[in-house]
Amino acid sequence: MQTVDVVLGVLNKSCVAKLNFVRRGPKGYGLLAITRLLLYSVLAEIFSTRKLKKHLLKNPSLLKKLGFTNLPDRRSIDRWQERYESILDNLIKIIGDQYLQLNESEWTLIDSTPIRDRDDPDAVKGYSSQGAFWGFKLHVSCDEFCVPLRATFTTGNVHDSKQATLLLAPTPKVGGDSAYDFQELKIEVLEQGSKGYFVHNPRREGKEKKKPTPMILKRVRVRVEQLNSILKEQVLQRTWTKIKGYAKKATRCLLAVLALQALAIYNLKTWGYPSVRIGYLRA
Repeated sequence: MQTVDVVLGVLNKSCVAKLNFVRRGPKGYGLLAITRLLLYSVLAEIFSTRKLKKHLLKNPSLLKKLGFTNLPDRRSIDRWQERYESILDNLIKIIGDQYLQLNESEWTLIDSTPIRDRDDPDAVKGYSSQGAFWGFKLHVSCDEFCVPLRATFTTGNVHDSKQATLLLAPTPKVGGDSAYDFQELKIEVLEQGSKGYFVHNPRREGKEKKKPTPMILKRVRVRVEQLNSILKEQVLQRTWTKIKGYAKKATRCLLAVLALQALAIYNLKTWGYPSVRIGYLRA
């Protein structure tokens, strides 16, 4: 399995055109080539701009496959890593829908995970199930195969419920923990033709007793927690602490989500199963 083949398998002119991205300023490298390069760097475990440029110098054929006619300088690559974070959540949605056309997933499982970095100047105090922290949040949804469907990135103080509707995908069932047990989301789930299953939050009803979690949700809820672990430990390897600023962290984390989508689609087309085991690619 070649990393560049995984990238080329999902990022093409058609999906980039759906972004309706309008470039400002002088004409430069195309958006398709830029997003391919950024995705390749995360899949190939090359998180340093210096190492990435050195890698491209040694592999001129790779540069051409990604869509470049000449080698971009380090300053340009650094700039791309914070300029394009605003389009990545939409690109993830486009690729997520592309995946759902190939695989009839049953579930959309919603969750968030803290991206802790107290030393980042843009870090904000937030709360997760483990308590207070300083940093950011990666909000994701996935199917029962741990394949990401949607994702957004926020500062740590943004409550999970505020991002919930952005994480919905057109699957028969939707599930989440008690942070997502609120009426507006349930209505939206029904309106898209899905059935919702959520961990009961008695505080929203002014009650003390908690209702049992639906058994159907208990069996699959762990998948989104597994996805969070794969993203942070295996794909990102906690490298977000080595970069500072909201935009760069958002780009790095959303590219990790996109990387697993690309890997799942490649494996589904090749082997018939949407595996997100990135270790096989990097071995």
